[in-house]
Amino acid sequence: MKLFKLTLTCIYLACSMGVGNAAPFPDHPIKLIVPFTAGGNVDISARTIAQGLTEQLGQSIIVENKPGANTMIGTDFVAKSPADGYTLLLAGAEGLAINPHVYKKVNYDALKDFSAVGLVGSFPFALVINPKLPVNNLAEFIEYAKARPGKLNFSSWGIGSTSQIAFEKLKQTSSIDLVHVPFQGAAPAITAVAAGDVDAMMVPLSVALPQASSGRIKILGISTEKRIASADSVPTLSEQGVPVVISGWQILVAPKNTPAVIIQALNQSLNKVINTESIRTSLIKGGINPAPGTPAQANTLIESEWSRWGKVAKDARISLD
Repeated sequence: MKLFKLTLTCIYLACSMGVGNAAPFPDHPIKLIVPFTAGGNVDISARTIAQGLTEQLGQSIIVENKPGANTMIGTDFVAKSPADGYTLLLAGAEGLAINPHVYKKVNYDALKDFSAVGLVGSFPFALVINPKLPVNNLAEFIEYAKARPGKLNFSSWGIGSTSQIAFEKLKQTSSIDLVHVPFQGAAPAITAVAAGDVDAMMVPLSVALPQASSGRIKILGISTEKRIASADSVPTLSEQGVPVVISGWQILVAPKNTPAVIIQALNQSLNKVINTESIRTSLIKGGINPAPGTPAQANTLIESEWSRWGKVAKDARISLD
């Protein structure tokens, strides 16, 4: 019995020493990977929340851009990083919901290789056209396009991008036929619309509003269920008879098998950051609707969006090597 008690005591002390010696998380800087070039809306969001997370966690959050292959380079980098919470990804629909349905070879599993930390927010799309087109609303645009099948075109910031898939959803819902013209980025894509080189585009509302206010493009509708305060004069696509409700989103994820206690710590800090008035204001200014929540809610969103965006991409027969 004495030997048994001594053994239990030794086990307890060993466990206590193990816990006591475990380094608190985080004990060194965290890398936040952005799978886009610097200066875009995802990069701006990343740097905004990185500042808040640095203050919350007491360690530097270093934003690192790894663009390329429709976000696959940065996404794959995080998927293959150690599952210790020190390498995170600010992901979107391209990397987690579209690429697996578009590319023949993807080196990561969007549904199995990541653990969601939490949702940062979402952003609506606006249907924009060149103002010289002789149409004033969505119904007239659809009528105009149907009278010219395959004669009009639309731009996006790349094949398989959310911009393209959102427009493909509009095409499928309204039975119109436009030719896709991909660009390297949202800025040149919407510039082409303003110049009249391209007829239309689905672009984040935050990008469309400044262009519309200067008369360079015309907004015909937005992809939300209801009108939004920042553009309450712009009707939704749905209220004009075309039920297209689709949004982009930004989710913070970590490599799969990252310890639950680390995921929870990151989630709590992320939610505090998003609920900070100055951070919320910055995100909203950048066109993001902040949406704090749980890791489970974020994982559920990834799964549902994987199916939704994937169906549109498959129906559009988008396929890349």
